[in-house]
Amino acid sequence: MNKTICIAAAALLTACSAPPPPPIPSLTPHQAAELLHFNNKAENWMIYVRKQNPACTYKLDLPDQSAHPAEIDIDHVVSCGAAATPREYDASVVFVYDKAAAKWTITRFSS
Repeated sequence: MNKTICIAAAALLTACSAPPPPPIPSLTPHQAAELLHFNNKAENWMIYVRKQNPACTYKLDLPDQSAHPAEIDIDHVVSCGAAATPREYDASVVFVYDKAAAKWTITRFSS
């Protein structure tokens, strides 16, 4: 009988344990644009690029995130209208999900 009580107690403790952590949420285009806007290096770069060509803006083609990646590396984030973007205006960015803060951040922006 004591053995049955112990097994039942162990099963109850296992069932009451904390749920698994939620998967990493997808980075939305809106969130990515806000992160670029509030990143000083990225914002200063776009100010410089727009002085050279006012048609340029950030264009983020986010990859499929069904596997819940913790890091997203995007090359070629600047677009200058329908014409090909000159290499000297292009940039890349790395977004990383900070589990402690439960939010996406930019860890690298390079132009």
